[in-house]
Amino acid sequence: MPVIRRDTPEQRANWQSTKPDWLQASAYGLFRVPKGNPAKFDLHYHDADEIWFIVEGRARILTEGVECEVKPGDMVCTGMGDEHHVLEVYEDLLGFFLEGQLEGQKRRGHLHRDTDGVPVPRRRPVAAGSNA
Repeated sequence: MPVIRRDTPEQRANWQSTKPDWLQASAYGLFRVPKGNPAKFDLHYHDADEIWFIVEGRARILTEGVECEVKPGDMVCTGMGDEHHVLEVYEDLLGFFLEGQLEGQKRRGHLHRDTDGVPVPRRRPVAAGSNA
């Protein structure tokens, strides 16, 4: 099916059964974070890679151990197991998120080190000169 809808509770519960087999996604949707310092968001990680596409607003984020400022048109790519956070929002933030296929323990949603264990990043590039 080329269009996946989540208008009704049934569609939201069963959207994965309507997606094409080739689409390796475990979650998707819009997120909003209001202007503020600190931002109303939580430091978390996933058992999947995650992509954010920033639609509106400006903010300072943390992903893969690096702080960055984001603005409309930016795409944030966070590998499985890497913690990420919205630290400060300068202008109300609106973004689209897409989580890839679940891996490892295949847990859904936001995972936190105090309740779900220490995250294990899986996608960080190997530093030049290391023997990993």
